[in-house]
Amino acid sequence: MSSHSPQSSIRPFGFRCLWAYGVPFAGCVIAWSAVFRILWGDWLIDPQYSYGFLVPILALGLGLKRWEDRPPFSPPSSIASWMVGLVSLCAGIFLALLIPMAVANPDWRPLGLGAALGALVITLGMIFLRGGTPWFGHFFFPVFFLLIAVPWPRNFEQGVMTRLMSWNTEATVEVLHWSGYEALRQGNLIVIPAGVLGIEEACSGIRSLQSGLMVALFFGEIFRLGIIRRGYLLVIAVLAALLGNIIRSSMLALVASSEGLQAVGSWHDPAGLMVLLLTVAAVAGAAIKWREKGSSSPGGVAASDSQISFNASPSLFVSALLVILLLGSSIVTESWFRLHENRELPVLEWELQSRRGNEGVTPVKIATRTKQMLYYPEGFSELWKFNGDAQGQVFYFRWPPGRTSAQALTMHNPEVCLSNIGMHLLKPLSPISYESSAVKIPFKSYLFEQQGHPVYVFHALMEDAGTDGNASEALDDSPGGRVRSLFAGRRNLGERMIEIAFWNLSDEASARNALSEYLKAAMTSTPVAAPMQ
Repeated sequence: MSSHSPQSSIRPFGFRCLWAYGVPFAGCVIAWSAVFRILWGDWLIDPQYSYGFLVPILALGLGLKRWEDRPPFSPPSSIASWMVGLVSLCAGIFLALLIPMAVANPDWRPLGLGAALGALVITLGMIFLRGGTPWFGHFFFPVFFLLIAVPWPRNFEQGVMTRLMSWNTEATVEVLHWSGYEALRQGNLIVIPAGVLGIEEACSGIRSLQSGLMVALFFGEIFRLGIIRRGYLLVIAVLAALLGNIIRSSMLALVASSEGLQAVGSWHDPAGLMVLLLTVAAVAGAAIKWREKGSSSPGGVAASDSQISFNASPSLFVSALLVILLLGSSIVTESWFRLHENRELPVLEWELQSRRGNEGVTPVKIATRTKQMLYYPEGFSELWKFNGDAQGQVFYFRWPPGRTSAQALTMHNPEVCLSNIGMHLLKPLSPISYESSAVKIPFKSYLFEQQGHPVYVFHALMEDAGTDGNASEALDDSPGGRVRSLFAGRRNLGERMIEIAFWNLSDEASARNALSEYLKAAMTSTPVAAPMQ
């Protein structure tokens, strides 16, 4: 008769089960936590990606659904285990290196994509080591689904957005003509008798398109549809989003033409909700119709925990290293930046002041929706006349430290934004720097054409309180500049944007002189001791 009780035989099994599952699970959780921290800023401040908060919850639900009918595990060979473990460890090293880079450059979206791919490899590697090829295939989609929360790279997003805005504008103008209203297209603006109607970026279809893709992937998985039908769901989501946004833009344009521009505001959000509901309804309806009997329960046999092998040296060794590596990276990163942020650097605080009230100066109201798209900066815009019929306009925006906002403006440059309102870029001009006792402002210069007249545009984007004591520094978004920000321990700095345009000037020299005169009149500076955060 055995000398040990049943309870004593269960206890080691329970501990070993917790150890076998707990350590790899902890490694995956820490990896995805690092990814979500990188993506959190975009989810929080960019309405286009606000759905990202739901994705981890939906992915967890899909994973639990898959767990119910998980197949029996098939232990991988020792060679395969160590190879996959090595790949997972390399992905962990890659993610650990991205964590400090993302803290220094929270706007650099390729880092979020790279981090998500690293966490994806780690998670799939742990799944393979625990259950072999059957588990890898069975749990692949719930893990892959998390990638839908990753914001698109800005260049790609801007290209898609510009194309969608162009299609929306063209279709809306045609609808107005068919309805008997006068309308003229000017870039991505629509000129109607009541005024000028803009096809905003939020109306271009990006948000509903991305949400539609998420819904199509989710319903395809929840109903366990085949590959072809899942592809059809994606096509339906894209078509529904594009058609819905054309309907939305056309409806708002018809309201503006018949009731005036002031009536558009009350219809804007309900029309957006209509597009989202239309997209979700189209995808959900098709998924329900295509659902096959028993497709949601494919008949897999859940593996018994008692069948699980605990001879998992590669899994436990690699996952333990991953936990140490990722936690260490987070701790060292925070320590590094805090070390550099405890310094106080004397700088000259400078500001660009509105000249409202001066003769010939007219304030320009910045729409609330525009501020939303620019992530709520402080600032102003105003027009002024000088030297007869010459005219200037300034946009000045400032973001306080701790926000990831202004870096997004690296894609909202004059080449994109002014082209969207019907101005044609003739050529970039030589850059110019304006220097005062407080700051050196590096401007990029452009020559545009508007209705046959030249427009000189000067654009600057800067970070506040550089670590070398400068009041402001040009925002260097090159790869080398981003690496230098990391080694300098710079994060969460304030940012500013200045954009000044001049009309009815004879040549570039006159425009540069007008720029200098304006800055001398509008800029003020005050000596302060500015602590780094």
